[in-house]
Amino acid sequence: LARGWAVTDKGRAAMGVVDPKATTQKDCVPIGAPALMFYPVATTIKAEKDRVVIDVDWMDSERVVYLDGRKAPAQATMLGHSVGRWEGKTLVVETTNFKEHANGLSTSLPSSTQKKLIERFALSPDGKSLTYSGTVEDPVYLTKPIDWTGKWEYRPGMPHSNQNCDLEVARRFLTD
Repeated sequence: LARGWAVTDKGRAAMGVVDPKATTQKDCVPIGAPALMFYPVATTIKAEKDRVVIDVDWMDSERVVYLDGRKAPAQATMLGHSVGRWEGKTLVVETTNFKEHANGLSTSLPSSTQKKLIERFALSPDGKSLTYSGTVEDPVYLTKPIDWTGKWEYRPGMPHSNQNCDLEVARRFLTD
């Protein structure tokens, strides 16, 4: 995912020592957003009056986007603190307050506490797809912001697995 990105010297060094066995997923910690949002699993988005809840069916990954403008809590989290607003029918989300994360930008690139994510979720006119686009910045690992655009198809019959991450299963293939 991060190949071709403009990375800092620290980012290049981190990518040069990637160990697939060191993934945070072995500890039931999902990769960071935005990469998490591209996992090929069921994702449900539920709009409520004061928040939008994004449930990604991967390692209990639930993101809450607050629509009331609330400030970030003192304690940073792996998925950060998300505040959103509607621009017409497009949900614009700004996420900050991230913890450092070994797989925070991709499976091969960490992220820092300076990571900032701007996402846009735009529903197609027929309601059958969603354009997911945005920009991620992290001056510790990236020399410039990275933009992306993807498309999600509406699949109402795709069930969530409802399975919790099991450490034994997550580490099963990591033996030497």
